[in-house]
Amino acid sequence: MSKIWNFIKTHFLTKKFLTFGIIGVFNTGIHLLIYYLFYNIIFTFGSEISQAFWSNTIAFAGASTFSYFANAIFTFKPKRKSTVQFSIVILVFLTRWFISSALTSVFDSIAINWLNFNYEAHKILSLIAPLFASALLIPIAYFALDWVFRKTDVKKEEDTL
Repeated sequence: MSKIWNFIKTHFLTKKFLTFGIIGVFNTGIHLLIYYLFYNIIFTFGSEISQAFWSNTIAFAGASTFSYFANAIFTFKPKRKSTVQFSIVILVFLTRWFISSALTSVFDSIAINWLNFNYEAHKILSLIAPLFASALLIPIAYFALDWVFRKTDVKKEEDTL
């Protein structure tokens, strides 16, 4: 039990993780706002799964753009930024987007078909699927981005020549 507590204390009860979490709250708000607008106003055609997928894709792109800049400035604070760093972060975001979109589509289908959620009567319920999908990916995203920013912030030897 003490090993678990020590892991939590050293990885999750830090200023860096708390900053990441605060940015994540704003990121989630941006994501949910964009998702809500597209799901309930713009993409009101097609199947629920495609509606959720495309709404989540657009919301994820907008929120990820905010997240990259906010985390680079306030959380990970790399000394140097490069196209390699940006490209790897985008790959992490794309991987997260794919997993998030798949999870959102599955959760949306479960909410509609198994739990009989009525989005027409209660539009706010349409936010549950992307919220759960996003919450599941928070620790994975933190460790992935921490690793990327640490590895790409190291100055290459050929840069010093």
